[in-house]
Amino acid sequence: MRDLLPDDASAVIGGPLGRRAAPRERSLTRLLPFVVALLLLPMSAAVLRQGHCMTNGWNGDDQFWRGCFSDLPAQYQIAGLERGFSGWLAGDIRLDQMPLTSGLMAALGGLVPDSGWLDATRWYVVIWTVLIALCLAVAVWCVALIRPQRIDLAVQLALSPIHVVAALISPDLVVVTLVLTAMLADARRRPILAGVLLGLALLGHAWVGLVAIALLVASRRRDRVPEARRTVVTAVVIAGGIVVLLVLASPHIVTGPLTAWWSEKPGYGSVLLIPELAGHPLPDRVAPLFALAGWVGAIWAAVVMARRAWRPATWAQVAAFSVPVLALTGASVPVQAALWVLPLAILAGVSWRTHLGFVAVEAVHASALWLHIGAASDPDKGLPAAWYAVVVLGRAIAWCFLLWSVWYTPVDNPVDPAPRPQPLPDREPRPQQPATL
Repeated sequence: MRDLLPDDASAVIGGPLGRRAAPRERSLTRLLPFVVALLLLPMSAAVLRQGHCMTNGWNGDDQFWRGCFSDLPAQYQIAGLERGFSGWLAGDIRLDQMPLTSGLMAALGGLVPDSGWLDATRWYVVIWTVLIALCLAVAVWCVALIRPQRIDLAVQLALSPIHVVAALISPDLVVVTLVLTAMLADARRRPILAGVLLGLALLGHAWVGLVAIALLVASRRRDRVPEARRTVVTAVVIAGGIVVLLVLASPHIVTGPLTAWWSEKPGYGSVLLIPELAGHPLPDRVAPLFALAGWVGAIWAAVVMARRAWRPATWAQVAAFSVPVLALTGASVPVQAALWVLPLAILAGVSWRTHLGFVAVEAVHASALWLHIGAASDPDKGLPAAWYAVVVLGRAIAWCFLLWSVWYTPVDNPVDPAPRPQPLPDREPRPQQPATL
């Protein structure tokens, strides 16, 4: 088992664990609770980043200047989530999000105690902060159990600065956690459970469908095609059954996100927005058609990754190589899109250097985005469109570098953890005769 941190970083806390340390000090059961507790560091910084808005409210342009904007309080104030889950089923709450995230946002909105709008919004953000921290703890636990010989990967996810940037912006970490728990169930050879978890994740975001395709593609090199098919079929049945029930109860829950996607125009973070920033917006329907082409390209990327002759790619590696392709070709690439790809890339084995470089670019883009939005009210203080276009282009290059890193990351653990039996010698070795003078 590797050390928790690289050698250069571990020198700050006394260096790596010595070779004479007791085996139980290196055991996964001894280290894992400490690794999970490390996530309190970035989550505390994420909460502190919300401090100004927690005090003064999430309203006006001040939330952009202070960098504490979040979709969670914004949707609570706009969509009327205080009606709760019953209002969501009745159609009183209309969110253009997938059923899992919209239903969860409405359900948690019903738990907020009756108070003024600011106190109610604070309660809503606090509830979501606790839930996201719990989801992140489960995600770190899953990464450690999937790659027990690389516990440093779990440390990467626990200490990732991306949580400071994007964890409290949206409910996307719930979907990411469901995907990682499905991967853990697959690693433990429990395809039905993996299918149930993957089916729930399918109701949370469209990119999970590409993760399911990556499982089918990767299983051909792992000789686990029947298990993969059972997992995907179970996921489709679970997701399809819930969708049918929701259509019967409130059709807008299902049709709303599809309609919003088809009519979507190039949004923040997308390279399709660059012509509009230059004063030449693209025609309508270009964004959804480009996204459909992105699906084709992402599936092709998954097939190419899985068919590499010199190493059989794992499920996480195939997903980590194809999901960024899908995200980059979307109508918009929001700040929280990094949460979709970075946990998969970490599980695929990317280095700390690649990880931190990617997060640095994401932090620059997030700050540039808030300044660009704020420029609509104060052009002298905000970021001009031309400079935001440069940031978007640089961010796309950083994502391509992440793809390159996933492509060339070697597999340092076998696909099947069971050791191969060693052949027995043809005959017993003769005992050595003592040397004589």
